[in-house]
Amino acid sequence: MSNIKSFQRLLVVQALYELSINENRSQTPIKEIFANIVKESNYSKKMNSSNLNFAEDIYEGVMKNLDDINNILKLSINKKLKIDTMDKLLISIFRSAIYEILFSNNVTKKIVISEYLLIANRFFGNNETAFINGVLDNLQN
Repeated sequence: MSNIKSFQRLLVVQALYELSINENRSQTPIKEIFANIVKESNYSKKMNSSNLNFAEDIYEGVMKNLDDINNILKLSINKKLKIDTMDKLLISIFRSAIYEILFSNNVTKKIVISEYLLIANRFFGNNETAFINGVLDNLQN
């Protein structure tokens, strides 16, 4: 992950994850959440030249289309799995990726999947990464 957009994708996933485990943060402006994540991480050198518009666009797109994204995710995963019992970080990755693949059309599906697999590799092992790859690859756009 070397470019600004890659780090902004990671930032969105982390923000969505933070909001999923701390509902009290839902009233906090997203710029403040992003700034806190950058401040508390080693991203500040990578992010300081960026205005984070890309991250804000993805985040706002996910939140605007959250019900549709959740329905797509429910239809795309194994019937035995339930979105309510899935790891919240995994769901955050799926939500961001599904938004970019199906709602954004700014980047090709192949690139989006590759970017989110790199993010998944930072947090998960091969089983989860393969699962993410399979679900995202089978999305119809």
